[in-house]
Amino acid sequence: MPRRKSFEPEIALQKAQSLFWEMGYAATSISALEKRMGINRFSIYETFGGKKALFLQCLETYSQDMKAGNLALLRDPGGLDGIGKFLTRMVDGSPAARRRGCFMMNSLVEISGRDADVSRIADTHFRLVERSLRRAVDEARSRGEVASGVATAETARTLLALAHGALSLGRSEFGRPVARTAIQSALDRLASKQ
Repeated sequence: MPRRKSFEPEIALQKAQSLFWEMGYAATSISALEKRMGINRFSIYETFGGKKALFLQCLETYSQDMKAGNLALLRDPGGLDGIGKFLTRMVDGSPAARRRGCFMMNSLVEISGRDADVSRIADTHFRLVERSLRRAVDEARSRGEVASGVATAETARTLLALAHGALSLGRSEFGRPVARTAIQSALDRLASKQ
């Protein structure tokens, strides 16, 4: 009979994600993970499969958390209001959230396409965000909030790029007003029925 774990894997995973998010993949050592997670090296390998496998699980968990969190705004309230709330959250989150930025984008930038597994998870995540934005634009169009001729796919991609640009700019005092202006400009253009 397998031995019962003396720790909660989900809680340990959250602690690992927090450390990877703060430090990045390369700067996070197994020793630092042991300390943060409160478990030994053997338990990390036995439960999560090692540092890289743990990191990949953290990325997957982050994507699921985004789906339940920020992306939910695109469904409720949905439409143009949901798009606005989603984009604004990129800039107006808590100071700690703004400092950390997007875990997925941070990881992709750090790994720079050198790891196929990280690239695959990031691509899947960004496709999820793009699809969510596309649905929100379609919903806004069906509500008459935007012109019927708005190109949904191109608009969703533009909003995806804007969201990540706003998130990056939102990390600085100078950048936050710039990001807010860009978001408002995009929403105004989208709402224009010309």
